[in-house]
Amino acid sequence: MAIPKNSFVLIDYIIRAKDTGELIDTTLEDAAKKENKWGADKIYEPLLVIVGENRVIQGLEEHIETSAEVGKEFEIEIPPEKAYGMRDSSKVKIVNVRELLKNNVVPEVGKTVELGGQVGVVKAITGGRVLIDFNHPLAGKTITCRYRVVKILEDDAEKVRHLLHRRYKRIPLERFNITIDQNSNSVSIEIPKELLLDRDLQLVKAIVAEEVYKYIGKYNTVIYIEKFEKALK
Repeated sequence: MAIPKNSFVLIDYIIRAKDTGELIDTTLEDAAKKENKWGADKIYEPLLVIVGENRVIQGLEEHIETSAEVGKEFEIEIPPEKAYGMRDSSKVKIVNVRELLKNNVVPEVGKTVELGGQVGVVKAITGGRVLIDFNHPLAGKTITCRYRVVKILEDDAEKVRHLLHRRYKRIPLERFNITIDQNSNSVSIEIPKELLLDRDLQLVKAIVAEEVYKYIGKYNTVIYIEKFEKALK
């Protein structure tokens, strides 16, 4: 079964490093708890994948597009070049410790640091020089992925709701009220009151509008409604 580009797909998955079997990521809370990988800050729920958007691992997205079926579980092996990339020796750099301290970074072996917009891991410290590996920690590794398509979204209001929810994970889906007007080719979105003062709201509104135009494509206007209601005594 082929799933066309721009389809909105919800998936559950478990991703592991092939060589060690270590759990890398999962949408399933029980699986995370079983392997002591549970995180209090993570929301465990099916992931939205828009086919062709390239927001997930290439090998996984390609398999969804060419072979996935709703409800059927697949286990696939993904080579490094379609996972987290091959290791690049040019991304292993020696940095003067003074440069790190100047950027308020105190180097320690094994510590993750950010420098010049790049994130790396300190591998060694010798005198005043620090060896930092800026490769992704899983670069060069083959991974395995067990996944299942939970649902393919067909309703446009539901698609818009998920576009918003993936940026505000802690806001329940039903809190986003969406109205579709086919006559005017417009989408109206009522912003939940708990987001009205969010510092990133204006940016999110612009991004979601562009995603509606790009991936749903039927609408010319996205309208945001912000209500400040008088509190009842």
